[in-house]
Amino acid sequence: MAKRILIIDNGSYECRVGWQNSKEPELRFRNVLTKPRKDRKKEKNGTGDAGGNPPATADASSSALLAEGPAEIQVGNDITNIEAVRAHLKSPFERNVITNWNHQEQIFDYVFTKMGFEGSTSIDHPIVLTEALANPSFCRQQMSELLFECYGVPGVSYGIDALYSWEHYQQQQPKRGRDGLIISFGYSTTHVIPVLDGQLQLEHVRRLNVGGYHIITYLFRLMQMKYPVHLNAITISRMEKLVHEHCHVATDYREELVKWSRMDYYEDHIMKIQLPYNPVTASNALLTAEQKQEKRRELAMRLLEIKNRREREKMQEDEQQLQHFTKLRELYEQQKLQKFERALEQQQIKSLEELDELILTIKGRIQRIKKRPPTVPRSSKQDRMAKPPEGVSQEDWLNELRAKREKLLQRKQTRQQQRQEQAKRHTHAAQERMRIISSLARHEKRRKQPNGEEEDDGFGMNDNDWDVYKRINRYNDDSDSDADTEQLLEYEKILGHYDPNFDEAQPDGQTSQQSAAENYQLHFGVESIRVSEILFQPSMIGCSEAGLAELIDFVLKLFPADKQQRLVQHVYLTGGCAQFRGLKERLAKELLAMRPFQSTFEIYESPEPILSPWLGACLQARDSNFSRIMTTRKMYQEYGSNYFQSHRSSNPYYPTPKE
Repeated sequence: MAKRILIIDNGSYECRVGWQNSKEPELRFRNVLTKPRKDRKKEKNGTGDAGGNPPATADASSSALLAEGPAEIQVGNDITNIEAVRAHLKSPFERNVITNWNHQEQIFDYVFTKMGFEGSTSIDHPIVLTEALANPSFCRQQMSELLFECYGVPGVSYGIDALYSWEHYQQQQPKRGRDGLIISFGYSTTHVIPVLDGQLQLEHVRRLNVGGYHIITYLFRLMQMKYPVHLNAITISRMEKLVHEHCHVATDYREELVKWSRMDYYEDHIMKIQLPYNPVTASNALLTAEQKQEKRRELAMRLLEIKNRREREKMQEDEQQLQHFTKLRELYEQQKLQKFERALEQQQIKSLEELDELILTIKGRIQRIKKRPPTVPRSSKQDRMAKPPEGVSQEDWLNELRAKREKLLQRKQTRQQQRQEQAKRHTHAAQERMRIISSLARHEKRRKQPNGEEEDDGFGMNDNDWDVYKRINRYNDDSDSDADTEQLLEYEKILGHYDPNFDEAQPDGQTSQQSAAENYQLHFGVESIRVSEILFQPSMIGCSEAGLAELIDFVLKLFPADKQQRLVQHVYLTGGCAQFRGLKERLAKELLAMRPFQSTFEIYESPEPILSPWLGACLQARDSNFSRIMTTRKMYQEYGSNYFQSHRSSNPYYPTPKE
């Protein structure tokens, strides 16, 4: 019976693993790993000597931590809260090429454990593994050594994910021909890959260093700049979900921007994302003044109990430390100098004088705590709240305060309008101010003293001189404004104490709960087309490369006219970004502009943009000629680690030049 073949689509964003006879992968996970915080701390504190022994000064707790074994590594789906460890995530990839082989080995350990090989000494199944286009020979050599030497696989076949996806599409659409222009959207890069007669034209492949990672990061930065008060709520995971579910490509980017500039279009198409927050409950809003005051007293008592408990705990710690230092002092008095010196060294105390100073300091601290009188909650400001005058009912008094408050609000609004008018040149207030300044400027010039300086005219020495200043700044009287503000706050405090519905009667006509909900909302609008536009305009993120349309045009011009027409008859889109709505229409518009008049072209989308590389690798593994294109262990031992069997879906093999 033939051995089952393990298919691994080792992508830089997601890894997909399964058997060749499966319809979908058995295992899918993010291709990242991390260490839990407790294990990172354990690894940091557990550094010992060269022989692996714990340090001599380690205490019992640290020794126990070392005895628990090596730090646990969390990979992929085992990371429960990825945002909590976002800063510590590690990936074996740098862009789309594997560079960290320790991390790759840990990910393979995770894969083989999940696929049922835990405890096995070797993996006795051939492997089909995807790799990057134009993968460096050194990286493939390291991968072969890892698979053959560490895991003992019987054979391995390398292939390009985009070409595996093309094979899968060819199998479903056999009448489409063997020529095509593959546009592969990756997590870090985008490739334009021409294929003629089923063969990869590697010398004409071009790469754009923009992919899904840049789109997600660009949206993350845009939302952070738009909502700086919600930095903690704007996470990479939330941005990934927005990109995957709600972003699309605009057919005409400038026209879409004009639409979003209109308020009616904005209101109809904006998506509001409600962030979690703690709303004010209706029960608290309906409490009476006495109930609110009682709740404040309970809160003050709880805070006071917490403060007293912390003081008691601190005093107990000080008493224990004082007892310990006193015993050390007794060792010196008993002339046990060797034990005394060792004890001082363990406690990191330099001398006897420093020990005496510590003892005196701790004694003083304990005495101050004991002499401190018991703290009781002070009377709150609510206890000293103003009361209605004698002979005036509370209802009439509150109505009078409401009228005074409205009068102050109108005065402040009038003063604000006058300030705005004064800032304008043609208003009466501004003209009056300039007239006074001009009259002052027309006075006789001040005489010059013998030393050349102008003589002081003494303006401001008399109180009458300041009348001119008051006339100029008649609408900028800050003292009156501050007094009105203090009086307004006093009125609002009294009304808030006696009137439980005062908060609901604000001038804006909105309840505090509704305004709080709106303050915790993210508006996702024009960003839905702006972030995906960097595929066609990389300069938006500071990238100096050409956009996707210019890159396609450049690749086509590398071929004669007849081959160009063969390529554009099958433009094939695959990869994660191929799922964007509107991408096919945008590329059709760009191709229509660059192709000759009345020429034809066709654009096809992969039915499974993400899974098609894995499905295409399964097709190759089920082929009867698979054994001929597999690099076996015997070939590895005979030809070296840089050798591999090439095929139509793989990179070409170039032997390493001999020195």
